[in-house]
Amino acid sequence: MRYAAFISYNHKDRKAAERLHRLLETYRFPRHLRGRDSAIGPIADRLPPIFQDRQELAASSDLAASVRAALEQTDTLIVVCSPNSARSHWVNEEIRAFTAMGRRHRVQCLIIDGEANASRLPGRDAALECLPPALFENGGSEPLASDVRPGQDGWQSARLKLLAGILAIPYDELRQRDLARRQKRLAMVATAATLGFVAMAALTVFALVSRAEAIAQRDIARQKTATAERTVEFVQSLFEVSDPSEARGAKITAQEVLDKGADRIRDTLDNEPNVKAQLMTTLSQVYLGLGSYKRGESIIRQSMALAVSDPAVRTQQLMGLASSAYRQGDYAEAVKLYRSALPFAEADTLSGDDLKPAILAAIGDAASRAGDTSGGTAGMMTALRLDTTRFGPQSLPVARDLEALGIFEETRGNYAQARSHYQRAVTIRLAQQGLSHPLVSEDFNQLGSIAYFQRDPASAERYMRQALASDMLVLGRDHPDVAITTNNLARLMLEQGKFAGARDLLERALAVTVKNRSETNDYLALLYANLGIAYRGLGQTGQAWSSLDKALRVAETTQNRNLGPILTEMADIACTSGRADEGLRLLDRALPITRAAYAADAWRTGWVDNTRGACLIAAGRRGEGRVLLAASLAPLRERWPTGSLYRAIAEHRRSAAGVP
Repeated sequence: MRYAAFISYNHKDRKAAERLHRLLETYRFPRHLRGRDSAIGPIADRLPPIFQDRQELAASSDLAASVRAALEQTDTLIVVCSPNSARSHWVNEEIRAFTAMGRRHRVQCLIIDGEANASRLPGRDAALECLPPALFENGGSEPLASDVRPGQDGWQSARLKLLAGILAIPYDELRQRDLARRQKRLAMVATAATLGFVAMAALTVFALVSRAEAIAQRDIARQKTATAERTVEFVQSLFEVSDPSEARGAKITAQEVLDKGADRIRDTLDNEPNVKAQLMTTLSQVYLGLGSYKRGESIIRQSMALAVSDPAVRTQQLMGLASSAYRQGDYAEAVKLYRSALPFAEADTLSGDDLKPAILAAIGDAASRAGDTSGGTAGMMTALRLDTTRFGPQSLPVARDLEALGIFEETRGNYAQARSHYQRAVTIRLAQQGLSHPLVSEDFNQLGSIAYFQRDPASAERYMRQALASDMLVLGRDHPDVAITTNNLARLMLEQGKFAGARDLLERALAVTVKNRSETNDYLALLYANLGIAYRGLGQTGQAWSSLDKALRVAETTQNRNLGPILTEMADIACTSGRADEGLRLLDRALPITRAAYAADAWRTGWVDNTRGACLIAAGRRGEGRVLLAASLAPLRERWPTGSLYRAIAEHRRSAAGVP
């Protein structure tokens, strides 16, 4: 197909269509997905072109024929749904033409306004209907829809859902990348602000102690003093907005304070480019830390146009740009920018700010995340040696270097070395920064993940409890990201058979998630599923079925990759409750879904087969069941240690069936 998708919309919704077009065509797929087969062929760096505007066909003398030709060369039809499009002749005709080609299953919807099914449900205002009637003609049913109305998916989640639909891959594979970014962003917020203001204070101290040095050093000191003075003036000016005489009693947000500072920097200090660039770099880092990537990167790119003569300032500018690329997942670009900063750091022989170790560690970190497990190792070890010599073995720069080495070793599957590096790093951070620092939580999360992969559930649970304690200190009990850590801890407890404690944690996490996220948020599928397993372990079969049924509805709506495991758990309940035929039907559905979503995890398919074996025995087909139970044991024994949940259930089934 020439086009990956055709965006059908009414001209009154042009801005939304243009935004959707831009979001889809600019999305870069994660490296691990590239080359994989999809509904539109092997996945590349970006999608093929998206057809959005009929003006692309302006050269044609027959617009209708041209639109039909474009639809014939389109893999997916995306309908921008609003009351405008529901009443649009063009939108309905485009839907009819596309479905007539036998591709009704490749239609997706993006709801931007109005109300779905308002014209088909009693008591609703039909004028608010947003779904074009052509969607329902000739036996058509409502397709899955992404929703950017207030309180719903939001543009970012909608983009990922539409991309998953175009490629026919699990939405969770794209969502996990964004989730990792968010967790990393939260961990870096305080660090970015602290580094900026510590740098400002260091400039002032350096100016005071340099007065008696040689002329070159004295000139540097004067420059740093001027920078420090401008810094103090600038910081004071930011918070003048909180003066009641200026604010007039209104509430002023941190974002407004930052925006005011950005405007003030732009219009001042033109005769002091080094000072101006330093301030703009620091401010951009705060924006990046808060997740305002476009704003932060825009500010630092503006600063690059200044006539900067201080190599230390230029180093920090390039490091800021590299940090922006890193936080947005473009690790290859981050490596490139960090490497370009190295010559400026090495040329800075007067300021006393040795940034080379930080750059070397960052190169290794970014290279590891980009999949380059060979690049950057020597640089990280050099950074560790330099920082240990300069700051001591228990310093925060050393902790940073150890974390970079931990990521590197974890990427290579060297879990013992990775765990050792992270344990040293978190020990330093606890001593220097305490439990209430976001990077401490990040380190404990990494340790929990590594211990889990090492088949060490007790240690994984201990680390995750420490991560949860840190998260609650930083974010509070009712923050949705705390609910994520809570669910991770509960899952570890489930796999050890600690059902009561896991149930209490999951009920709390579920309440927080429902309060803070939409009812169709795909993370609910995982929470409901885990809660169902906890209820089942406690013998509360009715509550287990109800919770798993809720998980199933969310998973089906959001294309969550846990759909197969959820169906398997429900099948097990049906089979042990005297409904073997229903259980076998659920397993027939679960098997291909699980194979597709967990191709690299043999135990997942093994668990479906093991459950089928038990179900066949319950249905009176004892011979078939015994064969499946025996054949499915190997991957389960390889994955799960003795005493763990799935291993214990499988061994009990084997023993009860008399399988050797």
